[in-house]
Amino acid sequence: MEHEQQGGTRRRALPQADAPGEPLLLLPKRQVGGASAVAPDPSSDPSRICLPDLVQHIAGFLTCNEVACVLRLVNRAAAALFSRPEDRTVRLSLPVPHREFAQRWGGRDAVHSLTLAQRRLLPCLTARSGSIANLEVLLARGEAGHVLEPAVLGAATAAGHIKVLGWLRSQGCAWSADSHAAREAARCGHTAMCEWLVANRPAQSCELACEAARGGHVGLMDLLLRSVFGYSPDTSARLLKAAAEGCDLPTLQRLLHTYLDSDHVDRHSAEQKAAVLAAAAASPTPDWRAKVKCLEDRGFPRTGADCSAAASLPDWRARLGWLRQRGYRLTSAALVEAAGGGHVEALQFLLAEGVEMDAGTTKRAALHAAKAGHVAVLQALSGAPTFRAAALADALAAAAEQGHLPVVAWLADVLRLRARTVRVFMSAVRSGSLKLLAWLRAHGCPWDATVFAEAAGLGSEEQVEWLAARGCPMGEKGEPYLSALRHQGLDLPPLQCLQRLGCPWGPTGAVFLCALERCQRPGAAVSDRTALRALTWLLVQGCPVELGVVVQRVQAQLGKALAPAERAWMQELLVRLVEQQHRRD
Repeated sequence: MEHEQQGGTRRRALPQADAPGEPLLLLPKRQVGGASAVAPDPSSDPSRICLPDLVQHIAGFLTCNEVACVLRLVNRAAAALFSRPEDRTVRLSLPVPHREFAQRWGGRDAVHSLTLAQRRLLPCLTARSGSIANLEVLLARGEAGHVLEPAVLGAATAAGHIKVLGWLRSQGCAWSADSHAAREAARCGHTAMCEWLVANRPAQSCELACEAARGGHVGLMDLLLRSVFGYSPDTSARLLKAAAEGCDLPTLQRLLHTYLDSDHVDRHSAEQKAAVLAAAAASPTPDWRAKVKCLEDRGFPRTGADCSAAASLPDWRARLGWLRQRGYRLTSAALVEAAGGGHVEALQFLLAEGVEMDAGTTKRAALHAAKAGHVAVLQALSGAPTFRAAALADALAAAAEQGHLPVVAWLADVLRLRARTVRVFMSAVRSGSLKLLAWLRAHGCPWDATVFAEAAGLGSEEQVEWLAARGCPMGEKGEPYLSALRHQGLDLPPLQCLQRLGCPWGPTGAVFLCALERCQRPGAAVSDRTALRALTWLLVQGCPVELGVVVQRVQAQLGKALAPAERAWMQELLVRLVEQQHRRD
């Protein structure tokens, strides 16, 4: 599920035409007139011919998703012209043509191959795109759409889409004080969204001002600071650190004057000042060196942290060299940053400079590299004198969870038998990669009933079917149903999939009571219709239940103060339970 944010840019050089001097025809031929009409010679009708350079020029005015979903589907010639991976990739965090979105994601089986995390990510990405029409497509699927979850509202907030935020709230999406989303909105410079956020929660003005500074949005930072009254050392230290990272030198100097020079006593700790200097050393602005010098002149202390963040950047060599010349230390933290950034040469440079890599550093560095899929970094780590293969166990599970098959294959070769664990297989289930599951199974990685339950709760229906077809144990205690209920609530498709595959219900009452508790727990985001539909389905499908016990529990619940809608569906459930009881008697 691609969600990199890339705009529709000009395309690269054209591929060769089928024959010299013969243009590619990118529009389908249409017959003119009746059946006997003769198609005109394309060369005599310029409107019917789209030369490749002209089509690429047109594509430059389209979004990347319009190229992927529409233009390249005109015919084979268009598909050949736009055949690069970036031309074929649909980025869901950008606007997607509505018709094509509805065709792909509107059907019942649209999310059959998606894990729970991916199903929840889909509406978040759609909200980031700003398309209410596409969100309506997902909402039409009901609870399975995950559209009304707070994370979706947070995604709209972070992307600055006030209209989407308003639409979600009008649909009943619960408002959550998602500080992460608000901070991202400020960091991305969404002024209107920040003004709305501050109007509804003035206390977050300072926090948002810091994020605006981190993103380099000086005007927005100043606007937000007008709403801040009173500063603590912690507050001003956070703002200075953010400005050192994202703002230019004049802005940093202005803030230093405001929050340091205006005080007769410097109330900032050495640790806070060191963090400001480290932020400047890793700043993406062109004047990062000038900012470092400015802070040095003010007595900000130098620490190893100043070099650690720089080790993860593309220009690590220039930064580390410059910082080293000024007396900064290289520490093991820089090794971990370089590993996470995939910079093999930086890692080798640090090791050659004598940076110590103990067991803890090796473990952290390997974990960062494995999560990001950097095989070359892991290979470089393995060449260090202090390397021990035992430090890679957690890295293998992390790589499996991210679906990085090349990393898993390399680590499995290094770890040998220690790689063949149920934990690794369970981690792979969370990745959603059937290719990885098949590879692990082919190489002798074991599974058990916990793997099947994990797939039922967090994986995709496609995974569950794949595991069942290959004989993965389901267990006898109904744990797959319980796992699906715990993680996916009362969404019926996962339960229907398990029942269709013959998964045992487990002990009498366990599954049904778990479903009932899901409906009744405080704060459960379950609609009345969904609750009644799911519980009725369980009864009809023969889920074993002690009807007398359930009837008593529902009657006890009805004796409490309930919202009218909740009371209505519970009364309807009680009627159906009593009817079922009479049938059995």
